Amino acid sequence: MRRDYVVGALAVLALLVASTLGRGGVPAPQTATHASGDYAFGGYRAWYEMLAREGVRVERFRRHHDELRASGVGTLVVSFPGASPAGVASSVEWNARERDALRAWVRAGGRMIDVGITPSVDANDGKGELISGMARHRAAGALRGPWAAVAGDVGPRGDVRLVAVKRARVDALLADAAGALVVRYRYGRGEVVSVADGAWFENRAIGRAGDARLAYLLAHALGGTVAFDEAIRGDIVEKAWYRALSAPEVVALGIAALAGVLWLLYGIVPLGPAVPTRPPREPASDEFVDAVAALYGRARARDHARDALAAEARRALDRAPRTPANGALAERVAAGAARPVTSDAGLVAFAQVARAARENEPGMVQPTFPPGAHRRAGVRRRRIA
Repeated sequence: MRRDYVVGALAVLALLVASTLGRGGVPAPQTATHASGDYAFGGYRAWYEMLAREGVRVERFRRHHDELRASGVGTLVVSFPGASPAGVASSVEWNARERDALRAWVRAGGRMIDVGITPSVDANDGKGELISGMARHRAAGALRGPWAAVAGDVGPRGDVRLVAVKRARVDALLADAAGALVVRYRYGRGEVVSVADGAWFENRAIGRAGDARLAYLLAHALGGTVAFDEAIRGDIVEKAWYRALSAPEVVALGIAALAGVLWLLYGIVPLGPAVPTRPPREPASDEFVDAVAALYGRARARDHARDALAAEARRALDRAPRTPANGALAERVAAGAARPVTSDAGLVAFAQVARAARENEPGMVQPTFPPGAHRRAGVRRRRIA
């Protein structure tokens, strides 16, 4: 029993220690993040849920901006985080590549809600822009513009106002005596609604009636699916490896995959009769001879042998006397050399004729003399064994 008490006390003590250590957790944000999933004072979670409750289709964009065309996003809400109380801006994932991709998407027909001030990247930030934010230190006064009657009023307006470049066709939707607060303009084939201050839509401020109505008007001004840009805060889901391939690479990969599938199917599904790896029996001697003869026939070995025998027979007959027997033998050699050799038996028969010419058989290649004539002519008779 005492042991059980000790184990129980140790378990309770471990739970207390774990709960005490876990209180550190994730520190509360010290700056306005403007993130659609942030419940803290400076997040846009209330705006996101309000639009969803009012029937607007909302989502979050978590990819690089060069994938906007393939994402199906209708309207993109871009709002960068604010500065910390110490005046230091929050870290963002924003560079020239992301900026140029976002501009190209809008020029191609995209729609964007540009909230607040965009951080500077390089000297090309102002090129092609129709709106810039400038500080106007003057009395604000009452709101005016097409949206003034619907919005009623908004929270603290600050000193930043939207100023259009010369000859730019910009419609001021909401303004006061200090300048424009919300403007709308065409950018290429796309459209942009720019808002001077992003603090109106934070969780701590959107509870005011005017700020909530303005947030709803922005979502309906451009239409389509409203996506909150979370990529600018570094919340990026990297693309799959196959989406980084070019079209020729995808085609080549598909061909290789198809070839591999066909190879596997060929090994699984038989497409013809099975081929035995070993013969059912050892070949007999006559079969082996026939096979070798067939190989010789394909290689024209009989013709080469016939030509060699004919050449040697002709040389022997050229040295022999011109007798009727030798003439007949020469005609047989010529006839045999002119005919193709189609069998081994024919080659053997021709070899016998050539042998007769080489060996000078009696009565065929030697001249005949009457008895005793060799003595009278002084010719010595050769003895033939």
